[in-house]
Amino acid sequence: MTDTTTPRPVRIAGWALTGLFTAFMIFDAGIKLARLPIVGKTSAEIGLPAGSGFGLGVMEAVLLGLYLFPRTAVLGAILVSGLMGGTAAIHWVHGSPWPSHILFGPYLAVFAWGGLWLRDARLRALMPWRA
Repeated sequence: MTDTTTPRPVRIAGWALTGLFTAFMIFDAGIKLARLPIVGKTSAEIGLPAGSGFGLGVMEAVLLGLYLFPRTAVLGAILVSGLMGGTAAIHWVHGSPWPSHILFGPYLAVFAWGGLWLRDARLRALMPWRA
């Protein structure tokens, strides 16, 4: 194994994390793009402007596309991390529960980066995990 190859089990684990992250993001962006009433209700509860869900859904879809396209995957992961940090901040300000609301965005960012890191040997070489 060279530094640019990824063992099959590691690659599968990476794609599993990426798949979970992608499935959630497709769901989340989809309900916002479909303008489901629950989006407006929950957005209002945390102080977001009325109608902002659609724009957030577009942004999530674009960031997901950047993340899934190999040439822009790292940029997509960086931008997704910023978005998820913003969700954590909004929930923090509104006194939401820690594990279920405040930390949910950071959990997703970890899944995004974890999936990318596991499936990309170049990223692992750039950011090694050492004991």
